[in-house]
Amino acid sequence: MAHFDNFGPAIGCSSGLGALFLRLDHEWRRLAASAQAEGLAGDLAQSEAALAGCASLAELVARVRWEGRRPAAASVPVLSALLRQARQPLAARALLQAVLPRIRCEDVARPAYGHGLSEHWQSPADTMSDLVAECYAAICRHAGEDHPDVARLVLQEGARRVRTARQRQRRYQLRTRPLPGAAATASLDAWARWCPAVVDLWSAQTPAERLAGLVVDAVRAGHLSLRQARLLYATGVRGLPASEAGRQAGLPARAVYYALARAEAALVRRAA
Repeated sequence: MAHFDNFGPAIGCSSGLGALFLRLDHEWRRLAASAQAEGLAGDLAQSEAALAGCASLAELVARVRWEGRRPAAASVPVLSALLRQARQPLAARALLQAVLPRIRCEDVARPAYGHGLSEHWQSPADTMSDLVAECYAAICRHAGEDHPDVARLVLQEGARRVRTARQRQRRYQLRTRPLPGAAATASLDAWARWCPAVVDLWSAQTPAERLAGLVVDAVRAGHLSLRQARLLYATGVRGLPASEAGRQAGLPARAVYYALARAEAALVRRAA
């Protein structure tokens, strides 16, 4: 008999999108054939009118039909019923399986997810794995709720979280620059030991003391303006988000990252 801890999706896959969904389908067939799944199917059929007559969870999931990216009208009550019952892990996994066709339609290999913008980026299969995980997490967060459009709820929330994480990751990569001599001072911070030749000016993990010293020296030498120094200090030493640092400096939102990039370039020139 399967244990409840095994009912979450098996998503650790980076060998391709097809392999990811094949693995999820294989896992679902195993779970749906368990004794617990048979008992749950009967309970759900009795407690939810939309699920009446289903002899198994596999039959229940098969009731969900898709018309492009939207569930068929007859399938909407089935998805809503599954979300109401999703406090039970097997029901949550059944709902995920039911919305997998819609998740698979999501084009993750596009700039909104960070792809096509840099040579060094994750595989689209890894992004899709994260999307599946976030959709399952959304199901668990909203378990027990009565929602009229479950597919849209789950997809929008999962996609938003993945896109936000990917964009944050990409901004981190773009704002990480090598500084000459960083290797000689790597012992200043434990973070620098695993990447001794790189100092990230915008991460809360930056060796704050070293950055503060570089900024002060650059201002004294006339390589940084006071506004640039305040931006670098606010983001790199105090750990403020760039948006908040820009607000405090009186910069429009669109100008913050450009100003930070110019400040970074000036600091790199000074360090060189």
